[in-house]
Amino acid sequence: MWENPPQKLILNNNDVHIWLLDINEFLSENIVSYFDILSSDEQEKFNTFSRKLQGHRFLINRAYLRIILAQYLQISPQEILFNYSQKGKPSLNIKTNPEKIYFNVSHKYNYTIYAIARKNLGIDLEKIDPQVNIQKIAQRFFCLEEYECLKQLNSQDKAKYFFTLWTIKEAYLKSIGEGLSGGLNSIYINLLQQKLNYQLINYQEKKKLIAILKHGIYLKTI
Repeated sequence: MWENPPQKLILNNNDVHIWLLDINEFLSENIVSYFDILSSDEQEKFNTFSRKLQGHRFLINRAYLRIILAQYLQISPQEILFNYSQKGKPSLNIKTNPEKIYFNVSHKYNYTIYAIARKNLGIDLEKIDPQVNIQKIAQRFFCLEEYECLKQLNSQDKAKYFFTLWTIKEAYLKSIGEGLSGGLNSIYINLLQQKLNYQLINYQEKKKLIAILKHGIYLKTI
């Protein structure tokens, strides 16, 4: 993750580039200038938002996705074409993706995070919130084995276990195109024993967790 990206971006086969965007830094700008970067269908979607803030967030998020990808593809942001899965997951159209670039996006509050790689991947960003009823949520969304493990931990370890597990699970589901609709409890992860192809990053004084998973890892599904 860069504070300032290099002028020339080199994305090797095993690299993952992470871009973090703070939406609040752009809301004071004349963001209408970003409108022309969007495709006609994206412009139509922008116009459907009844709440101004939601519309502005969509506009900035999508415009910067195009701006970032354009640096790797060496084309203008407006030239980029997207395909969409049945569940709405965007991917680059092969016509404008000779470099075989993959990406994934996560939103949390005023932050958007973009992951760019040469392999399919998933990324998730979560805020570590001490006010969350960890045990109640885990009982509803986690596997029984994961929930039983969580109950045995002290309060500090419990929070770390919960948010780590949630972030990894959501990143994995996104890597296979499912998202949360795939069911967090459809995957069992043993954090103590299972070796996963993931990277977990503590960001900004450990208040946020970022998990990145490359598609192709093995997770037990139930």
